[in-house]
Parts: sequence; C-alpha cells; structure tokens
Amino acid sequence: MGIDYYGILQIPKHSTDLDIKKAYRSLALEFNKELLENKNAQEVFMLIGEAYDVLSNPSRRAIFDQFGEEGLKRGIPTVDDYIPAYHYHGDPYATYKDFFGTISPFADLLDVLKNPPLLYQMADGNKCVRKKQDPIRHPLYLTLHEIFFGGVKKMKIQRLVFISSEQERTEVREKILNVPIKPGIRPKTEIVFPEEGDQNPALIPADVIFITEDRPDETFTRVEDDLIMTSDITLEEALLGTTVTIKTIDHRTIRVPITDVVYPGYEKLVENEGMPILDQYPSKGNLIIRFNIYFPLYLSQSSKEVLKKGFHLARLGGGTSQHEVINKLVLADKIMRVDPDERLPPM
Repeated sequence: MGIDYYGILQIPKHSTDLDIKKAYRSLALEFNKELLENKNAQEVFMLIGEAYDVLSNPSRRAIFDQFGEEGLKRGIPTVDDYIPAYHYHGDPYATYKDFFGTISPFADLLDVLKNPPLLYQMADGNKCVRKKQDPIRHPLYLTLHEIFFGGVKKMKIQRLVFISSEQERTEVREKILNVPIKPGIRPKTEIVFPEEGDQNPALIPADVIFITEDRPDETFTRVEDDLIMTSDITLEEALLGTTVTIKTIDHRTIRVPITDVVYPGYEKLVENEGMPILDQYPSKGNLIIRFNIYFPLYLSQSSKEVLKKGFHLARLGGGTSQHEVINKLVLADKIMRVDPDERLPPM
C-alpha cells in the first residue's frame, strides 16, 4: 500500500487548497524547528514536503486521488498520450523556501520582533492589532501648462483628527497638501502622502494618493512627450504652400513654413517644441502638425481648365515642381480676368 499524502498532512481527502496550505504551514514549522534538536525528524520533514508538493498541484493531486502513490510514481498511459511518472526532487528545504520565502524556522517570530504590530487598547482593557486603512485615491487633473512648467499644486482635503491628548475624540479639519509636479509628469503617476487619512484610535490612517490625469486642451493633444495639433488650411494653401502661426504653451509665437504639398495623412514635425521629457529637463519632445484641408465648394469651368493644364504639365515635367506650375497658371488666369482698362501699362 502506498503513502497517504492526506494522512501525512492530517487533513481529509475533500480538503481545499487553503486547507492544504494551512496544514503544510503548521507541520513544516513544527518539524523544521525539531530538526535543530531531533535528527529523526528529517524523514518526516521530507514526507511533509513531498505531500505538499503533490497535493498543492491540481494535476498531481487528481492522479493521486485516482491511482494512488503507485500510479503517480509509475506513470499513467492514456489513449493519446502518456502521463510521465512523478518523482519528488528530494529537497524539502526548497519546498519550504518556496512556501515561506526563507529557510529560517523562526521567520514568523523574527518578523514580529522586527516589526511589532501596533496595538490598540479597547474599553474593556483588551488589546487588538491596529490595521492600516485602505488607501484613499483622488484624481489630479493637470493642464498642459501645469505639466509643462511643473511646480506645486495645492490640494485641500478634509479628514478626522484627534482633538484630545487621549486620542479618543475626533473632528473634521481641513488641510492643504502641497503636491509636487515635475515638468513633463506622465499620466497615471501616483503621488503618495503617507497616513494623511482619517485618524482613528483603532486604525492606522490611510495613505492619500493623487493620480495625475491630463486635462483636455483646446489646441494640443499630448502623446507621451509629443504635442499634436491640427491646422485648418485651404486647398490652395495645401497645394501652393503656407505658413502656420502657433501660440505655444510657454507663451511664444512661432511660424512654421509649409513648403511641401499637403496630402491626406501628411504631418509636419517641428523638433523640440513638445512637452518636457521627465527627468531630462530641459529636453523636450516634438510638435506634430496635422492638417484639415477645406476644399472649395465651387470651381468655374475656366478655373478647372487652368488646373487641368497645371496637372498635365506637372505630369509631363519641365524642370519645376507641380505646385509651382499650378501657381503660375492660376496667377496668369487672374491677370487675364482683369478689365483691359484696369491693367497696368507695360514696364
């Protein structure tokens, strides 16, 4: 008859995973401490490790429940495959360390001695452990201007505070927290103020956490360290060129010449005009300009003929770019439309 792993851990066969963990924890601590004085406990300690290694693994436990230790260690043939035999690695200390994170049999005791829990004395004279309250999270919405320059943002909170030295009575008080903002701070950054929550004699105050979010801007959209904006231009400007005037976040006015033909999906990149790069100040990302092209609602037949000639000449070539040819033809068409009496005399 094979080994009964349930019997080794002193638990019933229908035990849950939590029951298995509790049983192993208790027995492993007991026999690991006994090893310091009783060398005969080594074999029992080995069996405890092997029992936990089997029962804590769902597939091994299922095979053991159906075929016992012999089937588990012999291997099970199936219709399509073969389940290989199980062999314990033979190092109960490795199992112990995986479970506790240490091989010390006094780990629990040392943790308590190094970090003793705070106690609260109740009205009946008994003491209980003071637990820390769950963190309090607040969204912190920042404008691109605040993110660009950084600084300190003052946030007002309300919390319960002790009003007596006995720490028995509390009342609501307001407090101003100075939240540091680094230039270029990223969204979802958590800024923690330890134990600034409600004071309570039975609980440790919660941490107050502010989570940064970018506030929408009328002109710019932030993507990591880059700024993206959209400029409205006419079809004429898209073909012949234009200059985009931009008021930057740091209150400058820049003029960006657009000399390329602006086609759908075209983007103009302006280097070093984006947001500050966090922890690399004063380096900045880029400004990316996208375009929304307005087409004319109506074109006369003569205008269409001029454009047709321009595109035809552009396809044929001739030493000039397409938009230069169209520009000259449109200008010539305008001149021909002027009344002869209003034309300037030849030079």
